[in-house]
Amino acid sequence: MYGMVNEGLRTFVEKEHGPDMWREVCEMAGVEAATFERMTSYHDSVTYSLVGAVCQKTGKSADEVLEPFGTYWVTFAGASNFGTFLRLAGNTFVERIKGLDDMHDSILLSMPHLKPPSFEIEEVGPNDYELSYFSEREGLAPMVIGLLYGLAAETNEKIKVTQIVQKKTVSDPDVFKVTLVQ
Repeated sequence: MYGMVNEGLRTFVEKEHGPDMWREVCEMAGVEAATFERMTSYHDSVTYSLVGAVCQKTGKSADEVLEPFGTYWVTFAGASNFGTFLRLAGNTFVERIKGLDDMHDSILLSMPHLKPPSFEIEEVGPNDYELSYFSEREGLAPMVIGLLYGLAAETNEKIKVTQIVQKKTVSDPDVFKVTLVQ
């Protein structure tokens, strides 16, 4: 993963628990760098180790750490140049979801080793959608749930998200039911 994800995790942990906790997390994870270069690629194991250490230090499950981090991520990434790409996708939650792949394609120009996820959204009823999330990485569905809530908050919409399919293989998607709450 790119250092931007690890930097986001650092600022999230420092905001929630303070800089001392972040130093302890890094030590527990066996990670020497307390900060990360946003545009540098790091092995995925670094991120997973950091999340595991946050779980150990807080006594929370990975789901309990990743979902609020996903919500936070929207604000963190939105404050970067990449947030502009997402805002250009549209003003509604659904428009922004539809723009995620285009945003990742734009980011690939400056981050060529990025292995971004892919999102497909389909309307299945009035205010009901199925969102398929494709990623080579395992265990990030809770972060996606948080990300969805964060995107909805950014567009002043309310949603309810339920994971309805958990991927079984790397090529399978996680699938979520997303309801726009009126």
